[in-house]
Amino acid sequence: MAAQSIEYLAMAAAIGAALVPAAAAAETASADSKAQILRPIQFAVLLELDFGNIIANSSGGSVVLDPLSSSRNCGTLVCTGAFSWSRLAITGSDAMVDISYAPLFYLTGPGAPIGAQLTYPGGSGSQIEMTGGSAEVQFGAILHVNPDQVPGAYSGQFAVDVNYQ
Repeated sequence: MAAQSIEYLAMAAAIGAALVPAAAAAETASADSKAQILRPIQFAVLLELDFGNIIANSSGGSVVLDPLSSSRNCGTLVCTGAFSWSRLAITGSDAMVDISYAPLFYLTGPGAPIGAQLTYPGGSGSQIEMTGGSAEVQFGAILHVNPDQVPGAYSGQFAVDVNYQ
């Protein structure tokens, strides 16, 4: 009887092995990979944003520095002296970059803060191509002078982000 049990076990093992599919032959595939290393983006301020001298009045008004025409429009206000829009030099690698910024900033001084809106052709989120490892961007702004603004020097800062796409 012991011999018969061994026969049954051997037959069961053979039947079990027949039910298991044969192992497939292993195959190897290859794929290409790549990376592009870019230089860090750097800024240099070539020209600071300057609205010039503004004579305040009882109704207030706006001063517009247009980055496209490089002009200043003072509307109902009187402006004198030199003015300039902001120009930044960007250096890095030849690539497309996104220009983004918060449009509202403030100038502070002896009186109430003066609101200003940064302007750039195409607006925040615009894309430019850096060629030769550099590009220049020019910003304008609209300064909203309050009625009866207290005379004095006012200053503020705005932030611009430039990122590779």
